[in-house]
Amino acid sequence: MAFKKTLLAFVELARPLEWSKTFGNMVIAAIIASGFSGFDWLVFLAGFLAVGPFLWGGLYALNDWTDWGKDKKHSHKKLRPIPSGRVSPKGGLLFSLSLILIAFAIAFALNNFLFLVFLLAMLLNQLLYTMKPFELKKKPFFDLVSGSLVNPFFRFYSGWVLVQQNFSAPIEIIGFILGVQFGGFVLYRMSSKEHEKEMEYKSSVVLFGEKNLKIVSYAALAFGGFSYIYASLSGVLPLKFVWLVLLSLLALPLYWTAITKPQAIDMGFMYKLIYIHYSLFILGFLILSYVV
Repeated sequence: MAFKKTLLAFVELARPLEWSKTFGNMVIAAIIASGFSGFDWLVFLAGFLAVGPFLWGGLYALNDWTDWGKDKKHSHKKLRPIPSGRVSPKGGLLFSLSLILIAFAIAFALNNFLFLVFLLAMLLNQLLYTMKPFELKKKPFFDLVSGSLVNPFFRFYSGWVLVQQNFSAPIEIIGFILGVQFGGFVLYRMSSKEHEKEMEYKSSVVLFGEKNLKIVSYAALAFGGFSYIYASLSGVLPLKFVWLVLLSLLALPLYWTAITKPQAIDMGFMYKLIYIHYSLFILGFLILSYVV
């Protein structure tokens, strides 16, 4: 029983729900890069394992290792495996490094230079975001850009280059991916404002004010939504794909508190809602691509 609890704690440390973001970004890229005609799913799944469970699983664990002392003072993060004592800091670090090494072993086995470059770029960006002396997550502007513009871009292109060895992805789709994830990330960071003030961070949510950040978040979300609609109307996506964004609007009431009062977010509920919603969106994208 103790072994099972420890094993589950290590799995939790890698944040498996977060892998859905990686899978979604990569599979949308791969489908569009293939022209909706199919691609090598075995190569794609190997690439996804490298980026999602291994690279990002390791980076999430590394982030928790660097912050576990501070996370003990956070109302939600104190429940994570390291600050709660279910995983030792040393064990968390070794686990993180092991996952990252496996990610690069898979990347080398795929023999795809651009894919390897994007893995390295994500690793570098996250080290800059997480580790001293840079710790971009504590610095205004850079915390938002590094955390929610750079990473989704590299996730998306890591899926694209598994199908096409170029940088010709439609700008409308990139706008959708970055707009939605940036806008959502800004709201998420606003929910931690009081904690970041207590930790004396000089981050965007501490310095720029709630009103200004709400405007930025709303603008980014609107830009992402309109980019997707434009992609559906202009032929980048078949017109039937517009139904996904229209159906997504039905969930708007469930997000209302997060949108209007981000500091009052119920993080447990919101995590579940976002991942269920995003998983359904990706499932719908796959069905519209290959079934309907």
